[in-house]
Amino acid sequence: CSNDFELNAPAKEIPIVYGLLSRADEVHYIRVEKAFIDEQTSALELAQRPEALYFEEVIVELIRERDGTTFLLEEVDGSQIGLERATGIFATTPNILYQIAAEELNLQAEETYRLNIRQTGDGGLLATATTPIVGDVRLNRPIPGNQKPPLRILEDDEITILWAADETAKLFDVSMVINYEEFDPADVNTLVEKSIEWKLAESIEGADGPNRVEPEGLEFYRFLNANIAVAANLQRVLKTIDIRIDAGGEELFNYINVGQANTGITSAQVIPNYTNLSSGLGIFASRNTFLETGFVLDAQTKTTLQNNDLTKDLNFR
Repeated sequence: CSNDFELNAPAKEIPIVYGLLSRADEVHYIRVEKAFIDEQTSALELAQRPEALYFEEVIVELIRERDGTTFLLEEVDGSQIGLERATGIFATTPNILYQIAAEELNLQAEETYRLNIRQTGDGGLLATATTPIVGDVRLNRPIPGNQKPPLRILEDDEITILWAADETAKLFDVSMVINYEEFDPADVNTLVEKSIEWKLAESIEGADGPNRVEPEGLEFYRFLNANIAVAANLQRVLKTIDIRIDAGGEELFNYINVGQANTGITSAQVIPNYTNLSSGLGIFASRNTFLETGFVLDAQTKTTLQNNDLTKDLNFR
């Protein structure tokens, strides 16, 4: 008998798909690529060949399952519209994406959408997946709206952020965006507006009741100390704080959890790949973003900011 055998199966184009639909986006993008292997050519070399990364011709469509309405996505080169692909092992040009305007798709919370990737010509289905659309996040504390109470952030207190979401939201990222101005008092033309983002929580699972994060107030001052450089000639004014909450659906929750699987010495040697595609790999999921802007600090917090050992050298006024 022969000892010869083939390591690779006959060639087959396997789709790799990434798409996150969000009601907060003005344009929706889906990335569709293909897996590749060649016994004669290194994978690193193939990764630099666009013809190895992308299908020559495919149809990418979204279907609203409630009424069967089909939306055809347009192929675009992201590198030509300001969406550059990060440099790495894969070719950066072209950066093929499939897009549709938010106003055309008009996503509605809790409705389900199906993604179909089809071959042109015979219309053969390469991959399909569904996702419900994540609904809105509602901030309960700090109190949102036009008449926001000033924020009090003291070293010995906790900062409480409470919010609610419907059952389509399974995980959350929470952050504060701190907006401030800095300037040289000797030159009024030096005023610069700056922002820094303080991540309070990442990929936390949704709760049965109200969702919350409660970082210590001291961490606020430590964050400013670590992220704003001391400059004796500059004065600063903390203008506003924005609260941002990003919500992800169940498919995204599963995808992230599998990706964070334990890889220590007690774990299984083979880490599974999560995909909700009918064939191939990747993720088709939904997310949403809530942003409440314009919180200001109360007088006691401003005084603490000026006198605290961690922030007094930052020259906030």
